[in-house]
Amino acid sequence: MTTGLFGIARLQIVSQNVANAETPGYSRQRPLLAASDPVRMPVGNIGTGVRFMGIERQRDQLLDNAFRSANTLLGESTYRRDMLTQVEDIFGEPSESGMAATLDQFWSAFSDLASSPGSLANKSVVQQRGRQLAQLFNDFDTRLSQVARQTTDRLDTAVKEINQLATQVAELNSRIVTAEAGGSTASELRDQRDLLLDDLSRMAGTRAEPQRDGSVTVVIANSTLVDGGNARALSVELDPPTPPPAVPPADMPVINRDIPTMRSRLDTLASRLVTTVNTLHTSGYVFPTGTPPGVAAGNFFDPGSVTNPVRASSIALSTGVASDPNAIAVSRDPMAPLDNAVALDLAALRNNTSAITWTGPSGETETAGFNVFFRSTITRLGLDVRAASDDITVRSTLVDQAETRRQTVSGVSTDEELIQLMRVQQSYVAATKLIKTADEMLQTVLGLI
Repeated sequence: MTTGLFGIARLQIVSQNVANAETPGYSRQRPLLAASDPVRMPVGNIGTGVRFMGIERQRDQLLDNAFRSANTLLGESTYRRDMLTQVEDIFGEPSESGMAATLDQFWSAFSDLASSPGSLANKSVVQQRGRQLAQLFNDFDTRLSQVARQTTDRLDTAVKEINQLATQVAELNSRIVTAEAGGSTASELRDQRDLLLDDLSRMAGTRAEPQRDGSVTVVIANSTLVDGGNARALSVELDPPTPPPAVPPADMPVINRDIPTMRSRLDTLASRLVTTVNTLHTSGYVFPTGTPPGVAAGNFFDPGSVTNPVRASSIALSTGVASDPNAIAVSRDPMAPLDNAVALDLAALRNNTSAITWTGPSGETETAGFNVFFRSTITRLGLDVRAASDDITVRSTLVDQAETRRQTVSGVSTDEELIQLMRVQQSYVAATKLIKTADEMLQTVLGLI
């Protein structure tokens, strides 16, 4: 290509770079130059200037991979922080109407009943506190289920978006392969594809592997998502345990561990509360006629069954206690209606330090009393939220640093482009001066003839 056309091409490339300096995903372009073939003269070979060979797109695959790896981790932390924040909002601790306060009120009601064993009013308060406690467990479980459904819905939406992005990448692969078949570079199409690959890395932790024909193969979890012009559609399938357990699990930890772990802790708290309270309650007696001998008391809470065990979702007062506060046992002596031994034992559960033993998903165990176990649950949740937020801060910094490094290669500096433009202008001015001088010399020679 002639030097004149080279100058025009350089001006066009500089103009393109400046015009797209703020365009997201745009990669800086540079002209590919080569010395023109010399002309053989009697005095020797004389150079003929420079040839314009094409346009080179400034991009570093290693920097792209570093950015996308950091972007994947940031996406994971953001997703987890958002979900954990929703779970934290469910409990709203500390609160005068939260679980910690409701448990305290429940134990205090038994303490008050022990002070006045024959008080129907105090029995009614115990009945009401037990109902409130069970209802709070039910409400927590319902709201956890809502968060779980929202998480599943969000996953469904994300998978649909991933499939759309994968289809667009496959289409761009085909267009790029066709456009570059003649040896040129489809810079704009590659920029569009890289933007899509950035989005995929944030959503799904994908890996892009460049191919010789100009396409990229996109891999997710060691499976091919995009191969050339073909995209593989993903779908969400929640597989039940195999073989199915005799007692259906409260949750399947297929999406994440956080919600199943929280539900497991709540279910354990509810189950142990029911078992412990019922054990003490059934050791006492009630007096339907108000006089001895008493009748063995029934369960305070519904005990559930083998196939339908007590969980946070199902905890409730027993039918007898729910319908009649006089079904609440206070005495352990069938001949002493005003004995308060059972009420005292139930009130003392507040200070029991080993009422619950919980085994976590990694096999860790925790033993504590009812109140302490719940406070530990909230503390762990708060620490998880904080850890996720800290991860976001750290990983956001890593993403910013990776993007800054990437921009040093592919980003457009308007100052640098203007300097380049001035160089082209100076080259043009110098060329015009050379042509003018040559013309004047030619005119002088012609005048001598």
